[in-house]
Amino acid sequence: MSGSAYWAKEIKRRDAKSPKEGAIRRLDRLRSELRDLDPVVANRAWREVADVLQAITDRYAR
Repeated sequence: MSGSAYWAKEIKRRDAKSPKEGAIRRLDRLRSELRDLDPVVANRAWREVADVLQAITDRYAR
């Protein structure tokens, strides 16, 4: 099974359990992809992810 097929199946399986588990697997996939990139690019991507997650948290915490 190729990597993309694995992740698609794994994320779908976790989404069936709960949205939180699906989100955690998506972050695991992102972490594995960013691991091999230039640290500057990876850090910028993580900052963008953090900003988006904070916006989602703020929206649903109201």
